[in-house]
Amino acid sequence: MKQQSQIFDVHVLRAVGCLLVVLVHVSALFYVERGNWEDVILFINQASRFGTPIFAVVSGLLLFLQVKKRGFLFNKFFKSRVNKIVIPFLFWTAFYLLYIWLIFGTSPFESGLKHFIFDVAFGKTYSHLYFISIVLQFYLVFPLLQFIKSRGAWIGLLILSALVHIYSMKFMGDFEGLFGLIAEQRAFLPKWFFFFIFGGFLAYHWETAKEWAYKIRVPLFFAVLLVFYFAAVEYEWGRYIGSNRVTNIINLPVIILFVMAISEKIASNPSLNYLASRLGSMSMGIYLIHPFVLSVLQRNLPSGVWTLSLFPVWFAVVMFLTIGMILLIKKLPFGHIILTVPSVEKKSAEKSKKEELQKSVI
Repeated sequence: MKQQSQIFDVHVLRAVGCLLVVLVHVSALFYVERGNWEDVILFINQASRFGTPIFAVVSGLLLFLQVKKRGFLFNKFFKSRVNKIVIPFLFWTAFYLLYIWLIFGTSPFESGLKHFIFDVAFGKTYSHLYFISIVLQFYLVFPLLQFIKSRGAWIGLLILSALVHIYSMKFMGDFEGLFGLIAEQRAFLPKWFFFFIFGGFLAYHWETAKEWAYKIRVPLFFAVLLVFYFAAVEYEWGRYIGSNRVTNIINLPVIILFVMAISEKIASNPSLNYLASRLGSMSMGIYLIHPFVLSVLQRNLPSGVWTLSLFPVWFAVVMFLTIGMILLIKKLPFGHIILTVPSVEKKSAEKSKKEELQKSVI
Protein backbone atom coordinates (compact mmCIF):
# COMPACT_ATOMS: atom_id res chain seq x y z
CA MET A 1 0.00 0.00 0.00
CA LYS A 2 2.95 2.35 0.61
CA GLN A 3 4.05 2.00 -3.02
CA GLN A 4 0.50 2.67 -4.25
CA SER A 5 0.35 5.72 -1.97
CA GLN A 6 3.60 7.02 -3.43
CA ILE A 7 2.39 6.48 -6.98
CA PHE A 8 -0.85 8.31 -6.27
CA ASP A 9 1.00 11.18 -4.59
CA VAL A 10 3.17 11.48 -7.70
CA HIS A 11 0.03 11.61 -9.87
CA VAL A 12 -1.39 14.37 -7.66
CA LEU A 13 1.85 16.36 -7.87
CA ARG A 14 1.91 15.94 -11.65
CA ALA A 15 -1.73 16.98 -11.90
CA VAL A 16 -1.11 20.11 -9.82
CA GLY A 17 2.00 20.88 -11.87
CA CYS A 18 0.31 20.63 -15.27
CA LEU A 19 -2.72 22.67 -14.15
CA LEU A 20 -0.41 25.44 -12.92
CA VAL A 21 1.63 25.42 -16.15
CA VAL A 22 -1.51 25.74 -18.27
CA LEU A 23 -2.78 28.55 -16.02
CA VAL A 24 0.49 30.44 -16.57
CA HIS A 25 0.25 30.19 -20.34
CA VAL A 26 -3.48 30.92 -20.60
CA SER A 27 -3.09 34.02 -18.41
CA ALA A 28 -0.07 35.09 -20.49
CA LEU A 29 -2.20 34.82 -23.62
CA PHE A 30 -4.79 37.09 -22.02
CA TYR A 31 -2.01 39.62 -21.37
CA VAL A 32 -0.82 39.44 -24.98
CA GLU A 33 -4.31 39.83 -26.39
CA ARG A 34 -5.41 42.61 -24.04
CA GLY A 35 -2.11 44.50 -24.00
CA ASN A 36 -1.93 44.90 -20.22
CA TRP A 37 -2.15 42.99 -16.98
CA GLU A 38 -5.46 43.00 -15.17
CA ASP A 39 -4.94 42.48 -11.45
CA VAL A 40 -6.72 39.12 -11.31
CA ILE A 41 -4.94 37.78 -14.40
CA LEU A 42 -1.58 38.95 -13.09
CA PHE A 43 -2.19 37.24 -9.75
CA ILE A 44 -3.16 33.99 -11.51
CA ASN A 45 -0.06 34.20 -13.69
CA GLN A 46 2.32 34.75 -10.80
CA ALA A 47 0.67 32.37 -8.35
CA SER A 48 0.80 29.61 -10.98
CA ARG A 49 4.53 29.79 -11.67
CA PHE A 50 5.30 26.76 -9.55
CA GLY A 51 4.23 24.14 -12.08
CA THR A 52 7.56 23.63 -13.85
CA PRO A 53 9.60 23.35 -10.61
CA ILE A 54 7.04 20.80 -9.38
CA PHE A 55 7.75 18.74 -12.51
CA ALA A 56 11.49 18.98 -11.72
CA VAL A 57 10.89 17.73 -8.17
CA VAL A 58 8.76 14.85 -9.48
CA SER A 59 11.42 13.93 -12.05
CA GLY A 60 14.05 13.65 -9.33
CA LEU A 61 11.64 11.86 -7.01
CA LEU A 62 10.76 9.16 -9.54
CA LEU A 63 14.35 8.51 -10.60
CA PHE A 64 15.63 8.11 -7.05
CA LEU A 65 12.61 6.03 -6.01
CA GLN A 66 13.42 3.59 -8.81
CA VAL A 67 17.04 3.35 -7.69
CA LYS A 68 15.98 2.91 -4.08
CA LYS A 69 13.62 0.04 -4.93
CA ARG A 70 15.31 -1.68 -7.87
CA GLY A 71 18.92 -0.55 -7.91
CA PHE A 72 20.67 1.18 -10.79
CA LEU A 73 21.47 -0.47 -14.11
CA PHE A 74 22.98 1.99 -16.58
CA ASN A 75 21.87 0.17 -19.75
CA LYS A 76 18.28 -0.09 -18.54
CA PHE A 77 18.32 3.54 -17.40
CA PHE A 78 19.70 4.73 -20.74
CA LYS A 79 17.20 2.76 -22.81
CA SER A 80 14.28 3.90 -20.64
CA ARG A 81 15.21 7.58 -20.85
CA VAL A 82 15.70 7.43 -24.62
CA ASN A 83 12.26 5.89 -25.10
CA LYS A 84 10.39 8.05 -22.59
CA ILE A 85 12.09 11.44 -22.96
CA VAL A 86 14.63 11.74 -25.79
CA ILE A 87 12.41 10.48 -28.60
CA PRO A 88 9.35 12.55 -27.53
CA PHE A 89 11.62 15.61 -27.11
CA LEU A 90 13.04 15.24 -30.63
CA PHE A 91 9.61 14.56 -32.14
CA TRP A 92 7.92 17.57 -30.53
CA THR A 93 10.90 19.78 -31.31
CA ALA A 94 10.51 18.82 -34.97
CA PHE A 95 6.73 19.27 -34.73
CA TYR A 96 6.95 22.82 -33.40
CA LEU A 97 9.75 23.76 -35.82
CA LEU A 98 7.59 22.57 -38.72
CA TYR A 99 4.56 24.37 -37.29
CA ILE A 100 6.45 27.66 -37.03
CA TRP A 101 7.85 27.21 -40.53
CA LEU A 102 4.49 26.45 -42.15
CA ILE A 103 2.37 28.99 -40.28
CA PHE A 104 4.77 31.88 -39.69
CA GLY A 105 7.28 31.28 -42.49
CA THR A 106 10.27 31.21 -40.15
CA SER A 107 12.97 28.77 -41.23
CA PRO A 108 14.76 27.03 -38.33
CA PHE A 109 18.05 27.26 -40.26
CA GLU A 110 18.00 30.96 -41.08
CA SER A 111 20.61 31.72 -38.37
CA GLY A 112 22.91 28.86 -39.37
CA LEU A 113 23.41 25.24 -38.39
CA LYS A 114 25.36 25.95 -35.16
CA HIS A 115 22.66 28.30 -33.92
CA PHE A 116 20.02 25.72 -34.81
CA ILE A 117 21.81 22.94 -32.86
CA PHE A 118 22.25 25.24 -29.87
CA ASP A 119 18.56 26.18 -29.88
CA VAL A 120 17.48 22.54 -30.11
CA ALA A 121 19.84 21.46 -27.32
CA PHE A 122 18.50 24.09 -24.92
CA GLY A 123 14.85 23.77 -25.92
CA LYS A 124 14.62 27.22 -27.49
CA THR A 125 12.71 26.07 -30.57
CA TYR A 126 9.43 26.68 -28.72
CA SER A 127 8.85 28.42 -25.41
CA HIS A 128 8.08 25.39 -23.23
CA LEU A 129 10.60 22.84 -24.53
CA TYR A 130 13.38 24.29 -22.37
CA PHE A 131 12.26 22.16 -19.44
CA ILE A 132 12.76 18.89 -21.34
CA SER A 133 16.30 20.08 -22.08
CA ILE A 134 16.83 20.62 -18.33
CA VAL A 135 15.60 17.09 -17.57
CA LEU A 136 17.98 15.65 -20.18
CA GLN A 137 20.87 17.57 -18.62
CA PHE A 138 19.96 16.14 -15.23
CA TYR A 139 20.08 12.63 -16.69
CA LEU A 140 23.75 13.23 -17.54
CA VAL A 141 24.70 13.71 -13.88
CA PHE A 142 22.18 11.30 -12.36
CA PRO A 143 24.38 8.18 -12.68
CA LEU A 144 26.80 9.85 -10.25
CA LEU A 145 24.11 11.01 -7.80
CA GLN A 146 22.41 7.65 -7.39
CA PHE A 147 25.26 6.47 -5.14
CA ILE A 148 24.26 9.01 -2.47
CA LYS A 149 22.13 7.21 0.11
CA SER A 150 23.02 8.27 3.67
CA ARG A 151 20.97 10.87 5.50
CA GLY A 152 23.95 13.13 6.14
CA ALA A 153 25.05 13.04 2.51
CA TRP A 154 21.56 13.95 1.33
CA ILE A 155 21.30 16.89 3.71
CA GLY A 156 24.70 18.11 2.56
CA LEU A 157 23.77 17.71 -1.10
CA LEU A 158 20.47 19.53 -0.55
CA ILE A 159 22.27 22.49 1.05
CA LEU A 160 24.92 22.49 -1.69
CA SER A 161 22.27 22.41 -4.43
CA ALA A 162 20.50 25.40 -2.84
CA LEU A 163 23.78 27.35 -2.82
CA VAL A 164 24.43 26.39 -6.45
CA HIS A 165 20.93 27.55 -7.33
CA ILE A 166 21.41 30.94 -5.67
CA TYR A 167 24.85 31.45 -7.22
CA SER A 168 23.71 30.48 -10.73
CA MET A 169 20.69 32.79 -10.54
CA LYS A 170 22.55 35.78 -9.08
CA PHE A 171 26.14 35.70 -10.37
CA MET A 172 26.59 33.49 -13.43
CA GLY A 173 25.45 36.25 -15.76
CA ASP A 174 28.91 37.82 -15.40
CA PHE A 175 30.70 35.16 -17.48
CA GLU A 176 31.64 35.71 -21.11
CA GLY A 177 32.22 33.49 -24.12
CA LEU A 178 30.50 30.17 -24.77
CA PHE A 179 30.09 29.37 -21.08
CA GLY A 180 28.55 32.78 -20.48
CA LEU A 181 26.11 32.12 -23.33
CA ILE A 182 25.20 28.73 -21.85
CA ALA A 183 24.92 30.12 -18.31
CA GLU A 184 22.41 32.75 -19.36
CA GLN A 185 20.07 30.16 -20.85
CA ARG A 186 16.83 29.42 -19.08
CA ALA A 187 17.59 25.72 -19.57
CA PHE A 188 20.84 25.80 -17.57
CA LEU A 189 20.82 22.89 -15.12
CA PRO A 190 22.44 24.65 -12.12
CA LYS A 191 19.46 27.04 -12.09
CA TRP A 192 17.16 24.06 -11.51
CA PHE A 193 19.41 21.58 -9.74
CA PHE A 194 17.91 22.18 -6.28
CA PHE A 195 14.45 21.00 -7.36
CA PHE A 196 15.74 17.67 -8.69
CA ILE A 197 17.81 17.11 -5.55
CA PHE A 198 14.85 17.95 -3.33
CA GLY A 199 12.92 15.25 -5.20
CA GLY A 200 15.74 12.79 -4.48
CA PHE A 201 15.77 13.83 -0.82
CA LEU A 202 12.05 13.08 -0.61
CA ALA A 203 12.58 9.67 -2.23
CA TYR A 204 14.87 8.61 0.60
CA HIS A 205 12.82 10.25 3.36
CA TRP A 206 9.30 9.77 1.99
CA GLU A 207 7.46 8.27 4.94
CA THR A 208 9.03 10.63 7.47
CA ALA A 209 8.27 13.67 5.30
CA LYS A 210 4.70 12.56 4.63
CA GLU A 211 3.98 11.86 8.28
CA TRP A 212 5.46 15.19 9.33
CA ALA A 213 3.57 17.05 6.59
CA TYR A 214 0.27 15.55 7.74
CA LYS A 215 0.90 16.63 11.33
CA ILE A 216 1.43 20.26 10.30
CA ARG A 217 -1.13 20.30 7.47
CA VAL A 218 -3.01 23.29 8.90
CA PRO A 219 0.08 25.54 9.18
CA LEU A 220 1.12 24.30 5.72
CA PHE A 221 -2.25 25.40 4.33
CA PHE A 222 -1.73 28.96 5.53
CA ALA A 223 1.90 28.84 4.38
CA VAL A 224 0.73 27.90 0.86
CA LEU A 225 -1.68 30.84 0.85
CA LEU A 226 1.21 33.13 1.80
CA VAL A 227 3.39 31.60 -0.92
CA PHE A 228 0.76 32.37 -3.57
CA TYR A 229 0.24 35.88 -2.23
CA PHE A 230 3.92 36.78 -2.09
CA ALA A 231 4.46 35.32 -5.56
CA ALA A 232 2.43 38.26 -6.87
CA VAL A 233 3.95 40.72 -4.41
CA GLU A 234 7.43 39.67 -5.50
CA TYR A 235 6.57 40.70 -9.04
CA GLU A 236 5.63 44.16 -7.82
CA TRP A 237 8.82 44.44 -5.75
CA GLY A 238 11.38 43.27 -8.25
CA ARG A 239 9.61 41.55 -11.17
CA TYR A 240 11.30 38.23 -10.41
CA ILE A 241 8.78 36.29 -12.45
CA GLY A 242 10.85 33.23 -13.36
CA SER A 243 9.60 29.80 -12.37
CA ASN A 244 12.99 29.06 -10.83
CA ARG A 245 13.18 32.25 -8.77
CA VAL A 246 15.45 32.02 -5.73
CA THR A 247 12.52 32.19 -3.30
CA ASN A 248 11.28 28.87 -4.69
CA ILE A 249 13.92 27.19 -2.55
CA ILE A 250 11.39 27.84 0.23
CA ASN A 251 8.17 27.97 -1.79
CA LEU A 252 8.47 24.57 -3.45
CA PRO A 253 9.04 22.48 -0.30
CA VAL A 254 6.02 24.18 1.28
CA ILE A 255 3.79 23.40 -1.71
CA ILE A 256 5.07 19.84 -2.16
CA LEU A 257 4.66 18.98 1.53
CA PHE A 258 1.13 20.39 1.56
CA VAL A 259 0.14 18.28 -1.44
CA MET A 260 1.60 15.22 0.29
CA ALA A 261 -0.38 16.09 3.42
CA ILE A 262 -3.75 16.24 1.63
CA SER A 263 -3.23 13.44 -0.90
CA GLU A 264 -5.02 10.91 1.31
CA LYS A 265 -8.10 13.14 1.36
CA ILE A 266 -7.96 13.36 -2.42
CA ALA A 267 -7.54 9.59 -2.69
CA SER A 268 -10.60 8.96 -0.52
CA ASN A 269 -12.84 10.97 -2.86
CA PRO A 270 -13.64 8.83 -5.94
CA SER A 271 -14.09 11.80 -8.27
CA LEU A 272 -10.93 13.59 -7.16
CA ASN A 273 -9.05 10.29 -7.14
CA TYR A 274 -9.99 9.61 -10.76
CA LEU A 275 -9.32 13.19 -11.89
CA ALA A 276 -5.91 13.42 -10.20
CA SER A 277 -4.82 10.03 -11.52
CA ARG A 278 -5.87 10.81 -15.09
CA LEU A 279 -4.41 14.29 -15.17
CA GLY A 280 -1.23 13.03 -13.53
CA SER A 281 -0.78 10.26 -16.09
CA MET A 282 -1.31 12.72 -18.96
CA SER A 283 0.76 15.54 -17.47
CA MET A 284 3.68 15.23 -19.89
CA GLY A 285 1.31 15.18 -22.84
CA ILE A 286 -0.55 18.20 -21.49
CA TYR A 287 2.76 20.02 -21.03
CA LEU A 288 3.93 19.27 -24.57
CA ILE A 289 0.67 19.87 -26.46
CA HIS A 290 -1.19 22.73 -24.77
CA PRO A 291 1.01 25.51 -26.29
CA PHE A 292 -0.01 24.29 -29.75
CA VAL A 293 -3.70 24.42 -28.72
CA LEU A 294 -3.22 27.96 -27.36
CA SER A 295 -1.51 29.09 -30.55
CA VAL A 296 -4.31 27.71 -32.74
CA LEU A 297 -6.96 29.41 -30.62
CA GLN A 298 -5.07 32.70 -30.62
CA ARG A 299 -4.68 32.71 -34.39
CA ASN A 300 -8.29 31.83 -35.17
CA LEU A 301 -10.33 33.71 -32.57
CA PRO A 302 -10.95 37.46 -32.33
CA SER A 303 -9.14 39.28 -29.52
CA GLY A 304 -12.49 40.30 -28.01
CA VAL A 305 -13.16 36.79 -26.69
CA TRP A 306 -10.29 37.01 -24.18
CA THR A 307 -12.20 38.69 -21.38
CA LEU A 308 -11.77 38.22 -17.65
CA SER A 309 -15.25 36.74 -17.23
CA LEU A 310 -14.46 34.04 -19.79
CA PHE A 311 -11.08 33.08 -18.33
CA PRO A 312 -12.39 29.88 -16.65
CA VAL A 313 -14.14 28.93 -19.89
CA TRP A 314 -11.01 29.28 -22.02
CA PHE A 315 -8.91 27.47 -19.46
CA ALA A 316 -11.39 24.57 -19.60
CA VAL A 317 -11.43 24.67 -23.41
CA VAL A 318 -7.64 24.48 -23.59
CA MET A 319 -7.57 21.54 -21.19
CA PHE A 320 -10.39 19.76 -23.05
CA LEU A 321 -8.79 20.16 -26.49
CA THR A 322 -5.35 19.19 -25.18
CA ILE A 323 -6.64 16.02 -23.51
CA GLY A 324 -8.59 15.23 -26.68
CA MET A 325 -5.37 15.40 -28.72
CA ILE A 326 -3.60 13.16 -26.21
CA LEU A 327 -6.34 10.52 -26.44
CA LEU A 328 -6.20 10.73 -30.24
CA ILE A 329 -2.40 10.34 -30.33
CA LYS A 330 -2.64 7.31 -28.03
CA LYS A 331 -4.72 5.57 -30.70
CA LEU A 332 -2.09 6.10 -33.40
CA PRO A 333 0.14 3.11 -34.29
CA PHE A 334 3.25 4.78 -32.83
CA GLY A 335 1.49 7.06 -30.38
CA HIS A 336 3.19 5.53 -27.35
CA ILE A 337 6.59 6.42 -28.83
CA ILE A 338 5.97 10.12 -29.38
CA LEU A 339 3.97 10.66 -26.20
CA THR A 340 4.55 8.80 -22.94
CA VAL A 341 1.32 8.28 -21.02
CA PRO A 342 1.77 5.87 -18.09
CA SER A 343 -1.15 3.58 -17.35
CA VAL A 344 -3.34 4.21 -14.33
CA GLU A 345 -4.37 1.29 -12.20
CA LYS A 346 -8.14 1.19 -12.05
CA LYS A 347 -8.65 0.96 -8.35
CA SER A 348 -11.24 2.87 -6.41
CA ALA A 349 -10.81 4.32 -2.94
CA GLU A 350 -13.54 1.97 -1.70
CA LYS A 351 -11.66 -1.06 -2.99
CA SER A 352 -8.49 0.13 -1.28
CA LYS A 353 -10.38 0.48 2.02
CA LYS A 354 -11.79 -3.03 1.67
CA GLU A 355 -8.32 -4.45 1.11
CA GLU A 356 -7.02 -2.63 4.17
CA LEU A 357 -9.91 -4.05 6.21
CA GLN A 358 -9.21 -7.57 4.95
CA LYS A 359 -5.54 -7.24 5.87
CA SER A 360 -6.42 -6.07 9.37
CA VAL A 361 -8.75 -9.06 9.82
CA ILE A 362 -6.14 -11.51 8.57
